[in-house]
Amino acid sequence: MPTLGQLIDRNADRFGDQDAYVELDRRRSWRELGQRTDALAHALRSLDVRKGDRVGVILPDCIEVAETIGACAKAGAIRVGLNYRLAPREIGALIDDAGLDVLIVQDTKVAIAQKALTFSKRQPVLVGVGAQHALERDYETLIAAASDRGAFTHTPHEQLMICYTTGSTGLPKGAIYPHALMIESMGVIALTEGAGPDDVWLHAMPASGVPIIHLLRNMFHGTKCAIVGEWDAETALKLIDREQATICVLVPTMLNDLLSSGLITQYNCSSIRQLGYGSAPIPPATVCDALKAFGCKFLQMFGTTELMGMGMMLTATDHERALKDGHNCLESAGRALYYVDVRVVDEQGNDVPNGEAGELLIHSPYVIPGYWNQAVEYSETVRDGWLYTGDIAVIDAEGYVHLKDRAKFRIKSGGYNVFPVEVENCLAEHDAVDEVSVFGLPDPKWGDRIHAVVTLNSETVVSSAELREYCRGKIANFKIPKDIEIWDALPKGPTGKIQKREIIEICGRDDQSGAA
Repeated sequence: MPTLGQLIDRNADRFGDQDAYVELDRRRSWRELGQRTDALAHALRSLDVRKGDRVGVILPDCIEVAETIGACAKAGAIRVGLNYRLAPREIGALIDDAGLDVLIVQDTKVAIAQKALTFSKRQPVLVGVGAQHALERDYETLIAAASDRGAFTHTPHEQLMICYTTGSTGLPKGAIYPHALMIESMGVIALTEGAGPDDVWLHAMPASGVPIIHLLRNMFHGTKCAIVGEWDAETALKLIDREQATICVLVPTMLNDLLSSGLITQYNCSSIRQLGYGSAPIPPATVCDALKAFGCKFLQMFGTTELMGMGMMLTATDHERALKDGHNCLESAGRALYYVDVRVVDEQGNDVPNGEAGELLIHSPYVIPGYWNQAVEYSETVRDGWLYTGDIAVIDAEGYVHLKDRAKFRIKSGGYNVFPVEVENCLAEHDAVDEVSVFGLPDPKWGDRIHAVVTLNSETVVSSAELREYCRGKIANFKIPKDIEIWDALPKGPTGKIQKREIIEICGRDDQSGAA
């Protein structure tokens, strides 16, 4: 399997003048990408970066994200993506955890980086990207100074990057991505989803973490990747229209945003042949709306940071089956891919029969080999090669894996187990509901009291009582939320996931203050 640097150089030789990456106002050809990653690798050497040293980046999605990982791959450095949406104290902790030697920062994020360094023991060399950073070292100046040094002799190395989890419990953990395994995983995913040499990839997922795999999908065929940047529905539609994008992956909130924007018919989206969605559960009703709006094939992808990509998929055929025959597979996360094994076990680790709920375990050749500096946490997450996902799931007779919820979000109300996702799916079917989050709050009578927070589609009015009544007859009465709050927006994480833990904390504080 070629290295990432070799893929870049091969494409520079074969497809030199063709676009590698485009944004709304910039383009970079494969030849330019090859030359600039060589020059940046030379520049990293001049900053005393050696094999195994860690280079951090704080960048919104942009062409430089691809350039920096390409240069690190050539120089043998370990690339570390830091999400600027984290609090400065959290970023500072990750700078220390990774042991960064260099930190490349977008000019609009310099203040965040400098604040983060006040919480960090390490003081990495800062390199500014953009015209307004005012740092001593400038990204373009470093590249220009090294541009006459020619091709960079690649440094073989095992670890390509550290990918931090989203940190839903405590600080994020640094998943170690080996170079060869990550490239192989990327290739297998591209093969599985059917990406080909004529595809134009639309990149919308935040690439500070594992979604960088999407940003690099074009490496195998030397094709074009159009980068949306900070998510904006109209920017995405403009790029689809202008660049004739054919394939992309979105998180549910992005798909919802496109559907509610009212802009889809104003742009030519006929080039899109396949839309993938993943990263969080999505109500079947939303999938049906998206199928009607775009008229293309749909895939659902299930993966985690620890899998270096995907583990399960709902294929286009599955979607057609659900729409034509009313099959319930859209309520699942799909079936295990051909190289993946799945199990569902009880609290003692024993396999449970199909149809019974338990914790989902996944075995794949692409399970990460460890967490950076966290051997104990890794040994608790991966045991005997099996990834303990923390998801409660049921496998049906056809092998579809139905995710009931995260184990930590399971509600125990009045002696019954209630999985939030089934209540969320019910509420999401109401025409007025845009997004929904369901969870349990402590209750002296019920143990957990089922609580919901929703946002509404624009120009719709519905009351909490009407939403509760809507649920009646669709789900068991004991599953109907005792209270439904209507918010203007739900908090989102770095990959667009709804931050249920944050919502619970807010509602929990309000609950306690109300009781007082």
